[in-house]
Amino acid sequence: MLINKKDLIRINQEIGEQGNFANEASLDFALSMLKERKSWLYTLSYLVRCILIDHVFRDGNKRTAFTLICTVLDEQDMAFDGPKMYLGVMTITKKNMTNPLQIMRVIKNGIIPNTSTTNH
Repeated sequence: MLINKKDLIRINQEIGEQGNFANEASLDFALSMLKERKSWLYTLSYLVRCILIDHVFRDGNKRTAFTLICTVLDEQDMAFDGPKMYLGVMTITKKNMTNPLQIMRVIKNGIIPNTSTTNH
């Protein structure tokens, strides 16, 4: 999984926002830290944490994080429960989850096991 700043700006714009940063330094730090990680799920969780908890964009952080999760899971050819995944995003935000491992568990909870077709 190779996600860069331009990808995240594009996702933010695709959901109807401007792609304007509120906390660009946090995103830069997260992207630099993730170059050393090998697990796509950890990378995704860390980026979701950055977007939701550090409020990377001025607007649309929850929708951007949700769309990022869906995009990555599609790329991984993994099926997921869309409504359950969106509730997971809301839970991460409401509980102010900062641990990427906890966020990984939330994302895994929305993945439909033992299937290779995407249903959402």
